[in-house]
Amino acid sequence: MGGAILSGFFPRPLLIITPFTASISGTYISGEHDIERVSRLRAAEDDAFALEVGSRVLRFDLPEATLSSKTGAYFFPLVVSASLLCGWPPPRNRVEQSIRRIASRTPLTLRSASLLRLARFEGLRVVLRERITHVLDQSPQAILVSPIGLGNNPNHVSLASLCRSLRKTVPRLYFYEDLPYAARYSLREIERYVALFDGRLRPVVVNIEGAMEGKVKNLSVYRSQVGPREVERVRANARRLSSGRLSQERLWTYPM
Repeated sequence: MGGAILSGFFPRPLLIITPFTASISGTYISGEHDIERVSRLRAAEDDAFALEVGSRVLRFDLPEATLSSKTGAYFFPLVVSASLLCGWPPPRNRVEQSIRRIASRTPLTLRSASLLRLARFEGLRVVLRERITHVLDQSPQAILVSPIGLGNNPNHVSLASLCRSLRKTVPRLYFYEDLPYAARYSLREIERYVALFDGRLRPVVVNIEGAMEGKVKNLSVYRSQVGPREVERVRANARRLSSGRLSQERLWTYPM
């Protein structure tokens, strides 16, 4: 939703909340993926992006799901479910691989919806609710914007499920289509997923034609995670939303 931010769709001031900050994740990081090093690098990228868009950053310092591959331990059960249902993180043994193969016969949107239901029982949910609610209490007129959980990243799914539960406590709630993950789905599959997530949601299309290059420029700040492949997926997604004539982003919200 970087284009929506640059185009002025959201009122200011802006606050970016990054709940999961202890990380080893970075496709384009060379050398050792040490937790302290990677977490520090990604925090610097967040700060640089926030500076470009005129926002503050608030970190909750919770562990990212990717730490499971480093430590051998799952920090929350949703990671296990994501592995078995959707193949990420990769299944660790033959039993898990067999379950994964069986699960793969079910349509992706249904598997994604199953993860959303399981997220209600996630142990970190209480911590997330307390901290996000505390922020909202300080700004009762704030608009809340959340990933919708496309791509089955356990962190995104947890946030999507939690923020949906807060819809009655905020004046407005928007969900954005997680990129680059959303590019793996057809537009019809995304719409099916949203209907399973919450059938009351309605699309809001934002014209970002004048902000597209700025969006891509700001993406380049995330050097540890974004390369030419991801940038092309972002561009292609913006084009397909408008049948190639303009660059657009799509958000989902509840009718007023």
